[in-house]
Amino acid sequence: MPALLLATAAGAAERVSNINIAAKPLPAALVELAAIRGLSIGGVDPVACFARPRALTGRLNSYQALKRLLKDSACDVEPIDTVTYRLVARAKPVTRSVSPPRPAPPKGAAAEEIAVVIVRRQQTAARTPAAINVVAPPLLSGNDTDLSLIAAHVPGMAITNLGPGRDKILLRGLSDSVLTGRTQSTTGLYLDDAPITYNAPDPDLLLVDMARIEVLKGPQGNLYGQGALSGVVRLVTQKPRLNLFEGEAGAAVGFTQHGKESWRTTTVVNLPLIEDQVAMRVALYEEKTGGFIKGDGIPQPGASSGPQAMADPSRQATNTTERSGGRVMLTWQMAPDTRLDATAVLQNLTSSNSQYVMGQRGPYRRPVSLTEPHNNRFNNLSLGLTRDMDIGTLKVTFNQLRHKVRSGYDAQPVGRYVSIPNSGILYFEEDQFFRMSSLDASLVSRSDQRFRWLAGVFAARSDEVFTPHLMDFYTKRTLYNEVRKDRISDVALFGRLTYDVTPRWSLSAGLRIQRSDHETDSRISNVRLINYRPQGHIEDGMSAVPVSHELMVSYQASDRLLVYALSSNGFRTGGFNTTTLIATAVSPAYRGDKLSNREAGVKYHTVDNRWRVNLSVFKADWVDIQSDQLRPTGLPITLNIGDGSNMGMELDAEWRASPVLTLQLIGQYNDPRLNRVNPLFPRRVGGGMPYMSRASGSLNAQWSQSLKGLVLRHSAILAYRGRSPLNYPIAQTTWMRGYTNLDLTSSADIGRYTVSARVTNATGAQSNSFAYGNPFAAGNQITPLRPRTLWLAVTRHF
Repeated sequence: MPALLLATAAGAAERVSNINIAAKPLPAALVELAAIRGLSIGGVDPVACFARPRALTGRLNSYQALKRLLKDSACDVEPIDTVTYRLVARAKPVTRSVSPPRPAPPKGAAAEEIAVVIVRRQQTAARTPAAINVVAPPLLSGNDTDLSLIAAHVPGMAITNLGPGRDKILLRGLSDSVLTGRTQSTTGLYLDDAPITYNAPDPDLLLVDMARIEVLKGPQGNLYGQGALSGVVRLVTQKPRLNLFEGEAGAAVGFTQHGKESWRTTTVVNLPLIEDQVAMRVALYEEKTGGFIKGDGIPQPGASSGPQAMADPSRQATNTTERSGGRVMLTWQMAPDTRLDATAVLQNLTSSNSQYVMGQRGPYRRPVSLTEPHNNRFNNLSLGLTRDMDIGTLKVTFNQLRHKVRSGYDAQPVGRYVSIPNSGILYFEEDQFFRMSSLDASLVSRSDQRFRWLAGVFAARSDEVFTPHLMDFYTKRTLYNEVRKDRISDVALFGRLTYDVTPRWSLSAGLRIQRSDHETDSRISNVRLINYRPQGHIEDGMSAVPVSHELMVSYQASDRLLVYALSSNGFRTGGFNTTTLIATAVSPAYRGDKLSNREAGVKYHTVDNRWRVNLSVFKADWVDIQSDQLRPTGLPITLNIGDGSNMGMELDAEWRASPVLTLQLIGQYNDPRLNRVNPLFPRRVGGGMPYMSRASGSLNAQWSQSLKGLVLRHSAILAYRGRSPLNYPIAQTTWMRGYTNLDLTSSADIGRYTVSARVTNATGAQSNSFAYGNPFAAGNQITPLRPRTLWLAVTRHF
């Protein structure tokens, strides 16, 4: 009955128009229908529907067209809203047969068949002339995933491993630094249509109740403005369903070799409030991840609250992390063609210590005199209006972001730069409080036209308060203190035109004009460092009017083959360094940087979708690279380190070897390098880019089997990452060695329950995954992979 009510509402809401699709296999027909009507179609694998090829002709709405395609098949369709549909298996009558069940295909639609909106127009990934990857269920079904686990499924995607809530997202082999500082991120991160980061690290949201993850690679200055130099990552949530009550509750426990136990609870509820009009969806979670780094206490006199002094050498500090949060979404179908969505997100993440090791005490131990805690509090509120009109679709999104990050470091090596007597036990803490309000409005023409266009406006104001503080831990005397305030105001106009020169050839051109104003006010006091003035006040401002573009040509050779070439660029505006250093050759202002990209790609799949191959080659040129680096004191500095480039190739291939087995191979080979260096900050030319390996890839297998009346679903992913440089090298490159990682997952549906087991780092690799845990520490630092961990989970659906 809920599905029938929903179908009635959807059918009444959508306009009827002519449609003409020749008879073809169901997966191909769904792709064509989704592209014509701008639909998002998910659910079970269309191959498992066993539908006969059917032609579609006449005046039909989308729901009627889907019902006709699925007639007499093993599947039915459930409308979610006027543009979102889910394929479901038809209920089968109960029989007395005792024969073992036939293994079912892996759940979820093929990534190429899912409609994406990361290009600001709803269309399938297979027909989008750009390097797009989609990660969807079943990989997201366990509510136990974050972006660090997703990266292995996307060619060219890398996540640093400094620790939960401290990492950077990197795409296409492009890295400005391993550190997070004043520079804006090179990768744009969005929750649905809302930007959720600027220069802070990835907030590390637990991906609970997610529909899919969309990754668009290459500079996206035209569509997304500054901060999208290497691409955009979009987290797409499950939306409230107007006439369906559903939910689930899950619990999991984890056991880590050489570490402490972990646990997680999740709850998801979809609640219709007013029939056909209003619904609410709530996702809540709480998690404790046991630490595995053991900090051996070094005897120190006294005790303190806050950062823990390791007074007892028998005590051990670990990097245990606690994460809790939730998301509340409200959808109001104001009219058949108008929808209002409101979303509130909250997450609090706390780590008791950092996760690097030093010395010769073993792969998971380091000497500790002070713990290095981290707290990451994330709040976001967004309001979105979508209206379908004859001219096209209007979308307006207002967003308010609050993000507070606090990190502490043992700063003992700075003692040699302190100008007064001190205990030698120094502690550095930095607080970053970021607020951003943004408005994004776009009008997108209908997709079934030969001439298509989009036009939009963007406005944002960002306010940040940054307060680094260095002190003597035992005397509590301040050795450096700064209160820095930055305000960045952006206004932009953007648009894109696409014209089908012939039914197969298309040309597209996009342009974005932006005005950016940056104001900085910094007050530095109580400085007791050699060659530093004791206090200072820096106040400055700058403006920029960057222009970005995209030019593209595509050739749809057939329903199965797409070839494209494009040129695009991205940018970041400049900023200021603030210091009371008496003598420095570094300019107080650093310039904006710009990245230009040329790319060509091929997308191919067979008629039955058993084979799929996406291949792209690219050449990126990066001018005036902004890079967060460190002064000898360990204090941060941002500068234009020089010019760089990267040339590479990305591969994403999939083979459905049988109805119950799917294999995926992804890989990237590139050559990132620094071509010209800033003479004020000499670095070795051609030494690569920080954390970027020349080669990376993974092999992913998903299969199912029958066992004593149960259908078991399994997945295995073997990921390889080649060696990579630690930072832009001064003389000889310091390399982090490559490593291989294996993750395994199995699950089974037992009535209304789903039970699963996941093993991460199944081979127990102890490789160094990162090497910059503390900017002040002397000596080699190693950040090991999390040791072999077993997660056992059970979820109750209702």
